Amino acid sequence: MQRLLISLSSLVAFAASAQAQTAPDAQPPTNPPADPAAAPPPAEAPPVVLPAPPPPPKAEDPKRLSVGKETPGSWFTPGLNLQGWFQYDGSTKAGANGAADVTTATSRFRVRRVEISGTGAIIPKFVTWRFMFDPMRVRDEFTTANAVNAAGANVPVRTYATTAISPLQDAYITLQGEFMDVTIGQFKAPISWDAYNSAAKIIMPDRQFIALLEGGQRDVGVKLEKTFEKFSYNVGIVNGAGQNSFDNNNQKDVEGRVEVYPVPGMTIAGAFYDSLGYRSKAGTKDRWEGDFRYETGPFLIQAEFIRNRDILADNGKALNSQGGYVALAYKLKGLGSGNWKGDLQPVVRVGYFDPNADVNVDPTATGATDERFDYEAGFNYYLRGHEMKFQASYDRQQFDNSTAKPATNEVIVATQVWF
Repeated sequence: MQRLLISLSSLVAFAASAQAQTAPDAQPPTNPPADPAAAPPPAEAPPVVLPAPPPPPKAEDPKRLSVGKETPGSWFTPGLNLQGWFQYDGSTKAGANGAADVTTATSRFRVRRVEISGTGAIIPKFVTWRFMFDPMRVRDEFTTANAVNAAGANVPVRTYATTAISPLQDAYITLQGEFMDVTIGQFKAPISWDAYNSAAKIIMPDRQFIALLEGGQRDVGVKLEKTFEKFSYNVGIVNGAGQNSFDNNNQKDVEGRVEVYPVPGMTIAGAFYDSLGYRSKAGTKDRWEGDFRYETGPFLIQAEFIRNRDILADNGKALNSQGGYVALAYKLKGLGSGNWKGDLQPVVRVGYFDPNADVNVDPTATGATDERFDYEAGFNYYLRGHEMKFQASYDRQQFDNSTAKPATNEVIVATQVWF
């Protein structure tokens, strides 16, 4: 019994001593020991990566046909400007000595333009080309403006569409550079914004009279040009014989145009077209022109002035003529519905032309028409911009001596398809 008590006392003392002796740097476990029978913790799920949003749709390139065999990327784009007109012209002349007034009027349907064109590049961004022809040009009218020369004889100042018997209009090749494009072939003279730019984008069915008379003339030669963000330039030398004509003398004509774009939508330009050499020969001609165009929002203002100098006979006195116009337009968007929904643009235009700026020609003595004034009003209805539009205009043409040349009233209704 004594031995049993001694053994129990020794066991209790040993247990108390073991509990008190804990290592000073030992840390109690933070997690209980894993139970071998317990299921393992689930693996951490990977982060969810959302797909990148698709890039915005890229604007489609113009539809182009692939051409050429030697150079990849060569292309060709066809074009068409088709215009149909109804035209009415009427005038009334007072009867002499109490006689009844005489009224003359003509009306007709006509196909005004069928401009078939092609533009392309045989070496992209280096060698481009363009052609355009209009089969309807062979039907253009032959019109003459008259004035007097130094001897007092009645002679034609200008003939309209004298070279239009050939339908070829543009035909040229261009070599493009960073600061200069070089073009050789047949192209427009840069006189008159209204005439120099595309007939598909004019703001009335036809160009203003002075632009038709002095601008838009084509010739064969070479030109240097380039368009930058704030300005463009164009300078060239041509035969001076006119559209689709061989040169018949050693005289050449030089032309140039500079445009500046101070703010978006605004163009301020100056242009010239002068004969070089043999300045006293008949056919010598000079043109000086300035124009202004500003389109902002629905508003549009456009104006031009052209001054001309012509030698009508060898060693003869120069004949000076001049003219210009101002046009205003305002666009009303989103009219109509369905396929007829479009933009309506009312337009007014006032023009002036003087075939002899040095004297006040008396039409009763020479048969000439002196100063001409055009008062025009009309509208454009754009179904698809210039690609599909309807146009209508009224033009009151008045002359300085209305008793010899009565006023003419002209109405044009037109439609256009263009691409």
